[in-house]
Amino acid sequence: MLSLLPLLLITLPVLSQLILGSFSVYKPTSLKFSPISWINFVLQIILSFAAFNIADYNLTKQYEPNPVRCGMPLVGIAAACFLFLFILILIIIIQFLIKRWRAKKKHKLILLRKRQ
Repeated sequence: MLSLLPLLLITLPVLSQLILGSFSVYKPTSLKFSPISWINFVLQIILSFAAFNIADYNLTKQYEPNPVRCGMPLVGIAAACFLFLFILILIIIIQFLIKRWRAKKKHKLILLRKRQ
């Protein structure tokens, strides 16, 4: 389980942004889009550090009798952290643009109804 935990921790904020961000864009809820985005952004950074430390712990336990080990899996975890942070930012931007587009469309419909 500890070998899969870093990958799960890295993907959690992206999945929650997809789910909760979509709910805040398409359905009126008590959760607003901006706090959801900020919480997921901060969680991505915190959970990335936790995932890196867990992966480092897994590697030290795997090579316990021999202190010399390869650090390439840690480079892979660090690259995955940056990749998922980039994906999260991209998702936030796309959801924000969709929300703004829907607000403009709704505003235009209200103006058209007032004219008639």
